[in-house]
Amino acid sequence: MMYPLLTILWSAWILVATTTSDPYIFLYDQVVQFSFEPSPNYLDLLITSDIALTSEFYIIQKTGHMLTFALLYTLYFRWWKRKGFALLVTGVYAAFTEILQLYFNRNGRLFDVGIDFLGIMVAFFVWAFVVKQNGRGRRTFLEGE
Repeated sequence: MMYPLLTILWSAWILVATTTSDPYIFLYDQVVQFSFEPSPNYLDLLITSDIALTSEFYIIQKTGHMLTFALLYTLYFRWWKRKGFALLVTGVYAAFTEILQLYFNRNGRLFDVGIDFLGIMVAFFVWAFVVKQNGRGRRTFLEGE
């Protein structure tokens, strides 16, 4: 099937989006730039003072986080047919990308890992509902068949 290829491509796209220096220029002008920081401050992961719920761009970014990782979970789940493993791998990838941002002069935040995980959980429950509505039962879903 196409799920392995789509999953790899989507994961690669997430890496590019994660490591580009300016998310605003990336989103609106489709310009990719990189700026490497070899010694990031890991305590920046704990910063919450930059949460800007009144900023339109901030809301667009966080919605993008949710949708991006919801789709990534879906691709992993459809590829491996194992919901727990897909959940684990996607969650670890979310944390990895936030840490990686620190190396590219971006704002990696644990708050964003939570936003990513929210998207993952939405996809998880949507798939549970879809599988149940298609008459496949809870046991079959849990086995990932």
